[in-house]
Amino acid sequence: MLSTETIFCTPVIAVGLAAAVHATAYIHGEARRHLPRFWFFFVSTVAAMVAVVFADGKLPFLLAWEAMGLASAGLVAFESKEKSVRKATWIYLLACHAGACALMLAGVLMDRPETAIAAFACATIGFGLKIGFPPFHSWLPEAHPAAPAPASAMMSGAMIPLGFCGFIRFFHLWSGIEPANAAMICGWTFLVLGAIGSVGGILFALPQANLKRLLAFSSVENMGVIAMGLGLAFLFAWQKTAEPIAKLCWGGALAHILNHAFLKGSLFLAAGSVLRQTGTLDQDRLGGLMRRMPFTGTLFTVNAFGLAGLPPLNGFIGELAIYIGAFCAIRTGEPMLVGAGFLAALSLSLTGGFALAAYAKAIGGTFLGEPRSQAAAQAVETPRRMWVAQLVLTCLSIAMIPGTVLFINRMTGGFATDILTVAAALGCAFATLAAALLLLRRFACPRGAEKPRLPVWDCGYDSPTPRMAYTATAFTQPLADLFRPLLRTRRHVLTFKGDPASPSDAAIVTETDDVAIGGLWRPFFHKIARVFQQAHLLQNGSLHLYILIILIAVLALLVFALVS
Repeated sequence: MLSTETIFCTPVIAVGLAAAVHATAYIHGEARRHLPRFWFFFVSTVAAMVAVVFADGKLPFLLAWEAMGLASAGLVAFESKEKSVRKATWIYLLACHAGACALMLAGVLMDRPETAIAAFACATIGFGLKIGFPPFHSWLPEAHPAAPAPASAMMSGAMIPLGFCGFIRFFHLWSGIEPANAAMICGWTFLVLGAIGSVGGILFALPQANLKRLLAFSSVENMGVIAMGLGLAFLFAWQKTAEPIAKLCWGGALAHILNHAFLKGSLFLAAGSVLRQTGTLDQDRLGGLMRRMPFTGTLFTVNAFGLAGLPPLNGFIGELAIYIGAFCAIRTGEPMLVGAGFLAALSLSLTGGFALAAYAKAIGGTFLGEPRSQAAAQAVETPRRMWVAQLVLTCLSIAMIPGTVLFINRMTGGFATDILTVAAALGCAFATLAAALLLLRRFACPRGAEKPRLPVWDCGYDSPTPRMAYTATAFTQPLADLFRPLLRTRRHVLTFKGDPASPSDAAIVTETDDVAIGGLWRPFFHKIARVFQQAHLLQNGSLHLYILIILIAVLALLVFALVS
């Protein structure tokens, strides 16, 4: 059986190497002058992640954890001349240091059995800030679009799951708590946070026009899926008769960590290739890249299908194991497990539907149709080593189709392996049949002579353009409108300025910000800033006031010493 260190270190090495190969061609032009700085922070981040996985003891772990945050912040700030990058770096540093402070407090509290609950709460905040548990996820959609694509691939695919590594290694903080109560608290915490993160993350990914921002919210969703699997495993763990089901959920969650690393790593590298060749990540300004960048587009499509959970790809197999665990929980008849099973099954089903819509938007808006800008029309395929790096991760993800089944088989001793094997086999059969039909259509039924093109009715416009086609935003706008009270999408209408026969002057622009930043963190920090502004009045430069404050402090200390 694979050890925990192997499971978490494999994505670090695999995604790190692929990202390094991709970065050799991704960074070009003026940015090449800063290559030494990039490679310093890149290698430091990889080394710190490996140290986190293998650190023995609380102090070495915390030192490696803080080094990982500081080194990766250097990657986020690589394009520091842009204001948005500096803002994203500031938010990321706040999240890293807040998480480190919470983990330090958890390390102090975990030494006492009576403070185990408080220690777990601090650990949830500390590790949750790295994982992206709502509402601690706000740094992901800010940092990933700002960082270079190889850094985003490594951070999303290999770094954020290390929060689960910390949870798994530090669960001995429950040494003074009854195992059943500990399992209940851990299980429901993971399950609820995972359900909110999975559904909320992919829901906020739907209206995003920036491709990397969409992928960042998708990372929140996938961390939620992993958390639900671990939550079900903890709820089953205290029942001896349900031990195989607990191992099934545990194996599904750990397998999804590997699956997500390979799939999301390749998707971020593909997004970087699109940015390098077109200069934009706005899906509404792209389109038609499949013919111009066939390798990048094909690899992006395959990995997007896998991350959407479509059979027979590896994302489907890992989520199927968690589905089976949820249905087994419902069959037990116990109210607690029935509720947990319904919550997990409902969240996974909603997540799967929204994920399919989000990735259909990403594929269609970016790679299909006609180019909607001059940059997209002039794009060409990337240098070979860029799409080869994506191909390596894609091959690893395809190898995880049987690998996930074998991994879960070894975890559970054969429990539910037949179902997973049959599902994978049927999925492969349908995929093979679809490929055969496409080949038959391509070679056995060739197109006839090209027919003349005739003008069609075009709403009164004399020259139809690609801008009249559905954009990526328009594709998911009905869903975004349905959840508009939650998403708080802002719509700006740019009216006609010139000839009404030319639609290029008009547009509808939508913006969907992270509700956690606007509704929670920004007001919270504004209130703290007001408090410190009031305290700043004490620093008025008056020596007499400073002496008075010192005397009051000394008297307070004397009174406290006498009383104690």
